[in-house]
Amino acid sequence: MKILVIGGTNIDINATSINEIVRKDSNIGNIEISIGGVAKNIAENLARLDLDVSFLTILGNDHYAEVAIKYLKSLNLNLIYGKSKKYPTSIYLAVFDQNHDLEIGINDMKATDELNKSFIQKYVNFKLYDLVVIDSNLCSETLEYIANYCDKPIYAESISVNKVLRLKPFLSKFTAIKCNKLEALALTDTKNHKDIESMMKDLASQGVKEVYVTDGGNGSYLYKNNQIHHKLPYPVNIINTTGAGDAFYSGVIYAKALNKQELVYGNALAKITLESNKSNNPNLNRELIERVVENHEIRN
Repeated sequence: MKILVIGGTNIDINATSINEIVRKDSNIGNIEISIGGVAKNIAENLARLDLDVSFLTILGNDHYAEVAIKYLKSLNLNLIYGKSKKYPTSIYLAVFDQNHDLEIGINDMKATDELNKSFIQKYVNFKLYDLVVIDSNLCSETLEYIANYCDKPIYAESISVNKVLRLKPFLSKFTAIKCNKLEALALTDTKNHKDIESMMKDLASQGVKEVYVTDGGNGSYLYKNNQIHHKLPYPVNIINTTGAGDAFYSGVIYAKALNKQELVYGNALAKITLESNKSNNPNLNRELIERVVENHEIRN
């Protein structure tokens, strides 16, 4: 299966406080800088799992871009990129508390707006791929173009409560969408849903064929073919939550490519990523993910 991932590449700056955060003051902690971005994280995970992946992205005309290009070219993927002449490479700053939970995130991703219709037309022939992955960092013009002209299965990743609304007009064009609970609620026509099942049915009624919802410690859900599936998360020693949602969806796509169980592999890859201090676990490979599945499925 040939997979195309379209979306942003960021410089991720993750700061984790050692003690309880004191607001409006300097806090002692640890700071990690890495190459990130939702689409990039998904592309990297799939490449590390030896799938045939192409990644279309945009960078700035700066030092960070050169660092990102060098890193991405070191992965087993086909990198397709352009450079913005107007904006710097996107940056995402995340601050975590002493429990590794996100306290606040700030993003500057203006360069991603240049992943527009003309950019897609220049670099992409959808007929070359079997599945296309997008995220809601893309602007509405780009999403509309992909929705109308891509005749391959489209898998959409929501990213945030604010940005997920960009996907709403095109739900009927998507094969699948992945959200967390709050993002799913934002997409529904009624704000009075009391449970995830009703939210998922609402999203399905808007035309999307497969609805994936993650709900932290309560597990993950899949609604397709008028059936709901639920799976509790695997036990995990959380080191860093950045990239966990991207990893879950990467596991889902990996499962689709190899005709395996979506929630099982979403769980496994989320666990592998949560137990790393990076948004992509550098130790990820097929042997590792299969071992995690075996340890938590077959032996249990």
